[in-house]
Amino acid sequence: MATITDTKIESLANTLRKELLHGATVITSKSEEYHESIVRWSSAAEKRAAIIVFPVCAEDVSNVIKLATSNRIEIAVCGGGHSTSGSSSTEGGICIDMSKLRKVSVDPKAKIVVAEGGALWVDVDKAAAEHELAVVGGTVNTTGVGGLTLGGGYGYLVGEHGLVIDNLLEVQMVLADGNIVIASRHREPKLFWAVRGAGASFGVVLSFTFRAHEMNRPVWGGTLAIDIGEIDKVVEFANFFLEKSDPKSALIWGFKALSANTFCIVAAVFYNGPEPLATDLFSGLIGLKLHENFTGNRLYWTMNTLLNEDLKAGSRRSMKGSAFISPLDLKFAKTCFEDFRNLIQKIPDASMSIMVFEFLPFWKLLSFSQDCTAFANRGAYGNLLWIMGWTKAEHDKEIRQWTQDMSSKSHQEFEKSRMTARIGGVMADGVGEYFNYDGIGVGGTQVFGDNFAQLQNLKKKYDPNNVFSKGPQLVFPNTGA
Repeated sequence: MATITDTKIESLANTLRKELLHGATVITSKSEEYHESIVRWSSAAEKRAAIIVFPVCAEDVSNVIKLATSNRIEIAVCGGGHSTSGSSSTEGGICIDMSKLRKVSVDPKAKIVVAEGGALWVDVDKAAAEHELAVVGGTVNTTGVGGLTLGGGYGYLVGEHGLVIDNLLEVQMVLADGNIVIASRHREPKLFWAVRGAGASFGVVLSFTFRAHEMNRPVWGGTLAIDIGEIDKVVEFANFFLEKSDPKSALIWGFKALSANTFCIVAAVFYNGPEPLATDLFSGLIGLKLHENFTGNRLYWTMNTLLNEDLKAGSRRSMKGSAFISPLDLKFAKTCFEDFRNLIQKIPDASMSIMVFEFLPFWKLLSFSQDCTAFANRGAYGNLLWIMGWTKAEHDKEIRQWTQDMSSKSHQEFEKSRMTARIGGVMADGVGEYFNYDGIGVGGTQVFGDNFAQLQNLKKKYDPNNVFSKGPQLVFPNTGA
């Protein structure tokens, strides 16, 4: 795909202004709103699109795709804009910004929630809560529904209800040829299979239909700041926690810099049940040396606001993930901290960074077969994630490389550990790679395992010219795909 020459930008923009419905907006560099239209969660991921389109309906999106493909122009799709790789941006191409499509509707009797493609999780959480319902969604509610869902989707309710895609019933989407289709288990089932894990490579989703779950009482949860000297006891508790594997619970913990030389352990704890049961389960953490205890009964949707401040927009960001086998090795955890501390001390500008281990009960995930969706990261293990933040562009290269190195180092440990790992009789199956944790540049069996061959065939059918090239890599020159 090509970028647009300067002489054609205004001509194409005017064509779109005539074709799109009233309410849609078309922005170019000559527009007053241009700069704010290319802003992303990570300022390092911003690119100068030639044209930014804010559609208001499916037909608008279809028209943009047809114009872009007929002129061989690169397309990017922006929902929440949280990708640190720049996949929601384009340099010189057309960006379809979905932010005017944020409507959420709820059918409380059927327990179904429909969210438009530009909705954020805060929109879904609040709309569902009004009807005493909840949808499995992300732990940071400023992120987009689209990106999280199409890549799989972990959250606090995973232990009880599975991934976000395990609760996805239907999508409406625009394909590479501009056709608008419905995909579900009964209509376009093969496309629906691909959407659940590799959706960004197949089209632009206009709406998501989710199964919702009853949430008619408060949950217990919040955040803890734990003294870094308690790391041995935190690892011991976390391993106990995952072994117990109460489906109503979730634990995310890791390392945070308070300054270049001061660090603590931070934890987000969750229990979908009465406070006495919750505090008993988490007593092994609550009883440690704490700098902060911000836990208690709360409405479910507020759980997904607690990490927003640490992960607010405006900084330069790099994000990368890997996986770990439980029980988590204490030596490995300490090595992760030492590497993290050494980088922050070397580059104090990166003090807003965090690293986390996700201890989420996995039995519900494993109740779905590895090939029931394109997503192939179902296994008896947890994810770990580096979310780096800094302000100066001069540090971009070094911090990004460090993040990649840490991910590779951890993945090697993961592969070594799972050679002999067996948890409750279940082997540590799955690829150990979660694409949503900035898996840009990766694809193939690394992300999709045995599901990759079928994905390649479906990509040839639905997007033979790789119009949607910003998602998981499904087209490789040496494969002829």
